[in-house]
Amino acid sequence: MTEKSIVDKSALEEWITWARKGNWRPVGYRIVEAPKGPKLGETTTERYMIVERPHGVTYQHSYGLVSKFFEGLLNKELWGTVCPKCGTTYCPPRAHCWNPECKAAECEWRRLPLKGEVWTYTVMLFSATAFMEQLPFVLAYVKVEGADTALPMQLREVRPEDAYIGMKVDIRFIEDPRGELMDLYGVPSGKIEPPEHAALQRNPESVERLKKDLESTYAFVLKRFGRDNRVR
Repeated sequence: MTEKSIVDKSALEEWITWARKGNWRPVGYRIVEAPKGPKLGETTTERYMIVERPHGVTYQHSYGLVSKFFEGLLNKELWGTVCPKCGTTYCPPRAHCWNPECKAAECEWRRLPLKGEVWTYTVMLFSATAFMEQLPFVLAYVKVEGADTALPMQLREVRPEDAYIGMKVDIRFIEDPRGELMDLYGVPSGKIEPPEHAALQRNPESVERLKKDLESTYAFVLKRFGRDNRVR
């Protein structure tokens, strides 16, 4: 068995040390005053105690039979799988076809072009801590050319209010991929020109509400991280 790996030993040692500091035993606390009530405008003030409990975990898991897809990301390549019986092309890949008539036929690998079309999307105004600094962003499912399924990725170089279903995108990779879906993202392919039916996807009231919410998120990120994430 051969191995090729990238391990941040300093980070691993830091997590191990952190976990040994008490493994969920409180190491600190603070008392804060915050609102209490059923809804905004009908609140009182209450005291809350917040405790700090260090805990660190490093997970290891195998990508199994679809490892070629993630190894391809390291090489800035996009791979899918195709069923030899029904011809369905999967991206993200499946090791075996899910068509009942194919009886879990083993799929074959196929390299795919770095082009696709937005199948559906959502505008993220809040997220987990790991992605909070990137807010707001568009999370889309992109149907890669030649594939029959859609691949999740961020859309960049487009204002959230200008995204639309049917947008053609070029798929790109971050500078230093690590073998995860966040290694790739989509950008508009050419000029942003929504088709006529795109106007039906959101009514004017919802667009204005989105713009208002976006301003709140831009302000939050600027205050919290010192970043202005507006797409110019």
